[in-house]
Amino acid sequence: MSSIEKMASFLEKANKKVKKTYGADVMYVGSKLGNFLPLSTGFLTIDWGNSGIGGFPRGGITLIHGMESTGKSTLVLEAIAFAQEEDKEFICLYVDVENSLTEDFLQFKGVDPSRIVISSLNNEDALVQIEDAIKENIFDMIVIDSLAKLESTKILEKDLGESGQRNRRAVIITEFLRRISYILRKSKTALVMINQEVQNQDTSPWAPKTILPCGFQQRFSSNLILSLKRKGAIKDGKRRIGYELTITSTKCKISDHERVETTLLYIFDHGFLRTYAVIDYLVMVDIIKKLTAGRYEFIDKTLCSEVFKPKDITRIAAELKNVKGVDLHKIRPDNVEFKKVDATGEPNEESDLPETTMDAE
Repeated sequence: MSSIEKMASFLEKANKKVKKTYGADVMYVGSKLGNFLPLSTGFLTIDWGNSGIGGFPRGGITLIHGMESTGKSTLVLEAIAFAQEEDKEFICLYVDVENSLTEDFLQFKGVDPSRIVISSLNNEDALVQIEDAIKENIFDMIVIDSLAKLESTKILEKDLGESGQRNRRAVIITEFLRRISYILRKSKTALVMINQEVQNQDTSPWAPKTILPCGFQQRFSSNLILSLKRKGAIKDGKRRIGYELTITSTKCKISDHERVETTLLYIFDHGFLRTYAVIDYLVMVDIIKKLTAGRYEFIDKTLCSEVFKPKDITRIAAELKNVKGVDLHKIRPDNVEFKKVDATGEPNEESDLPETTMDAE
């Protein structure tokens, strides 16, 4: 008997022993491992740059972190709005640990409130709800916003100022992530965890300026980690109207796109400019090219012959999809070199991202 045949025999016996308990094979050869299916965010630079597979991994964990007011929750809500628009059956569970959401704000972000379940718990019971939801395998996305605000009931039940076990939060999150590992991978759910960096109280020269609360398990368990940082202000004359945001995939175990850095533009009272993410991506993959005065054109004139501005790309994309069956959001980036940064956060080389010119929308 060859070694391959011996291995096959071993797998058959091993899986037969545990199939009653787990309901499926738990050991298999690497060729049957499969890949994560993507849940598109609608931001093409994130989907194909940071993620590399087309979006957040279904059956996996995405950790999004950054300092206060970097757009973490807004980014996720706008991704939910896009998914709802693309799939009328899309449903989401949003654990609003910070209790900050309102129906008006959901509608402002384009989210259909009737297709999103909100939980306002901020303790272990919230994690139990999530575990139950993953077992049911009905939600396309589950969001925890944010880990930094979760707390143990043992702490919440104490009087203010009373001492307690401050690392309890990290303990329960670690236990939760270990418990859901198997059932999550077997589900269609994309679990997205938001966490807020806080200033490090250790001011020694070798200490990091910020830390991520809730322990290391969140990093160990995540399949994709996105770090959000403000890069600079966007101004209209002297008036500040928004900011530029860099998104770095500091960990990516779903593709080979680790430490890829992409850029988004955020405009106050509007949100992230999805059109610029589309434009940047289409330039990267040589579908369109930049002209003068903030104008663009398609390289293949059979797709679109007009010269256009960024605000027109949404209309053009819809026309291409409806008339010619070409979905710009599904174009895969073959042989594209995305901008990468090293462990210090500094770019490895000069950026190849196209310049973006503000245009009234």
